[in-house]
Amino acid sequence: MESVVVYKANPESLQAVLGLLRKEGFNPTTLENPSSADVLSGAGKAAYLISITVPADEESGARSVLRKWDQEHLGEVNTITVKLVGPFLLSIVIIAVLALVFLLAGILSDAAAFLFVIWLVVFALAANAEKLMRKIRKSS
Repeated sequence: MESVVVYKANPESLQAVLGLLRKEGFNPTTLENPSSADVLSGAGKAAYLISITVPADEESGARSVLRKWDQEHLGEVNTITVKLVGPFLLSIVIIAVLALVFLLAGILSDAAAFLFVIWLVVFALAANAEKLMRKIRKSS
């Protein structure tokens, strides 16, 4: 029986996609060996996609289910993105001001890596400010 690729999943969501298709009555398989993704790390793992196939006669139904699943998750991604825009812009403004100060002080080229670390810390703190404030209020 001929199989058709209906989706390409990253290793983190592979089991969720396979489970969803099986729950809906489809017979999914993978073209690549999913355990080969276990040896990857970092950006290599994030970019590694595993092809999910179903029998040709199940293609349209499986694609429909996966489209709905993608739309549900797209809403979550949009929500997170909207929440992170403010902290991202705040951290960029702070780093731009610091970069200007470092430029005027003549140390910008020496402090470029330090600016990145500062940006990372400021962004992380700003993105988690609400959680941090809740913890501080609870401990008070």
